[in-house]
Amino acid sequence: MTFKNNKVLNFYEELPFNIYGDLNSAIEQIKKWDPLVVYPELNKIISNYDNIKIVDFGCGGGWLVNSFSYHHRNKINIVGVDFNPVAIEYANNIKAKCNLNSNFITSDLFNFNSVDKFDLIISLGVLHHTNNCHEAIKYISKFGNKNSYLFLGLYHKYGREPFLNYFKNMKDKSENFKFDQYKKLHKNISDEKKLYSWFRDQVLHPHETQHTFKEISDLLINLGYSICSTSINKFEQIKDLKNIFELEKECYDISIQKLKENEYYPGFFITTGKK
Repeated sequence: MTFKNNKVLNFYEELPFNIYGDLNSAIEQIKKWDPLVVYPELNKIISNYDNIKIVDFGCGGGWLVNSFSYHHRNKINIVGVDFNPVAIEYANNIKAKCNLNSNFITSDLFNFNSVDKFDLIISLGVLHHTNNCHEAIKYISKFGNKNSYLFLGLYHKYGREPFLNYFKNMKDKSENFKFDQYKKLHKNISDEKKLYSWFRDQVLHPHETQHTFKEISDLLINLGYSICSTSINKFEQIKDLKNIFELEKECYDISIQKLKENEYYPGFFITTGKK
C-alpha cells in the first residue's frame, strides 16, 4: 500500500492543502492560535503529561506541528509525517523562520517506521484519502505506546453527502464557477491561495471515502481502544454509544440546512480513543 507517484500525491504536490500565499501569513496564524485552544479535547489529553511524545500523520504544511512547537516547546515533543515533499519543505521553512524544535519526516504512511512509540497519535482529515482507511488506522495505531491516545478526524458519511452532491450537481460547470460557489460558503478565509487549496482538497480531490462514528468506533474497539469522546456530541460524556449512532444520522439534515443558509459545513468528525 503505497502512494508514491500516484494521482493523490501528484494532486498535493501541485498545491498542498492549507497553504498560505506567503510564509509570514502562515507564521502569524501559528502565533495567533494555540492548538490546545483550537482543540480543547487535546488539552484534556496533554494535561495528563509532564512531557508528551506526539506524531501527526498527514501533517501537510505543518500548522499543527509547528503550532505545538511554538506554544508548548518545553512540554511537547512532536513529529509530523507526510508523503508530500512540497508540504514538508513548506513546514520546514516555517520551522526555520520561527526557530522551532518541531520535526518533519517525508514518508508514505504505509512505509513509515519508527523504533519510538508515542503517547498521542493524531491524524486529521487524511486517512479518508488513502486507498484503505481501515488499514491505515490499524497501521498508525501500532506506533502508540501502552495507554496511548488516538485523535482521529475523518469525513462523515451523513454530514458530507449533501456538500458532495451540491458540487456534483455542477458537473457541467467550470472549475472557476465551482470555486466562486465555494467562496460563498467559506467566508472566513481571506487568503486566496489558502482558500483555493481548501477548495481543491474538498471539491476536486481524486480520491475520498466517508465514514461513520459507528464504523470507526467498532474498528477502534477491535484494536483495543476505549472510546473517550467524539465531536458528534460536541465531546460531551458518552453514556451509551448507541445514542451517538442515532445522533450522527442528524448530521445529514444539519448539512442540508447549512447549504440552504449558504454556510460551510465540513461534514467532518473527530473520535478520540485510548488504549
